[in-house]
Amino acid sequence: HFQMRYSYFPSIPKPIIAAVNGPAAGLGMIMALYCDMRFAADAAVFTTAFSRRGLIAEHGISWLLPKLVGHSVALDLLLSARKVDAAEALRIGLVNRVSPLPQLMDDVRAYAKELAEDVSPRSMAVMKQQLWNVPFQTLGEAIAVANHEMKGSFASEDFKEGVAHFVEKRKARFTGR
Repeated sequence: HFQMRYSYFPSIPKPIIAAVNGPAAGLGMIMALYCDMRFAADAAVFTTAFSRRGLIAEHGISWLLPKLVGHSVALDLLLSARKVDAAEALRIGLVNRVSPLPQLMDDVRAYAKELAEDVSPRSMAVMKQQLWNVPFQTLGEAIAVANHEMKGSFASEDFKEGVAHFVEKRKARFTGR
């Protein structure tokens, strides 16, 4: 299901971070929701817009939005198509962080740099896949996948590097293998 026109972001092994610096409406909001994380400028505004145009919840937003903000908040946002400012978006779980507009891209780049330099690419890819697939699994299935993936983690070069850099108190040099 993650290979359709607007839903392919979850199939990309690297995290995708949305940087929303203004209005995110309709399809723009959907694209932000398919990202793994959303950082917003304090001036950002979000709206579904569909009901005010005579449309329905398009491109999987009816599946995505309740997972982020809960059923009743998702229904409120879809039915009313009201505008949500950055502060409310943070409070309801629509975005991960809010920054002053001039600082937004610096904050997004700093976070992305931290992931790129300090975190195993292999671990990120596996965890991203686990989280996006969990709505299609039972708890038992999620545990079985985790147990299987853990064996691969223990055999990986990144695990050896993760232990070595911790013990040696140095910066990690992960390879993704």
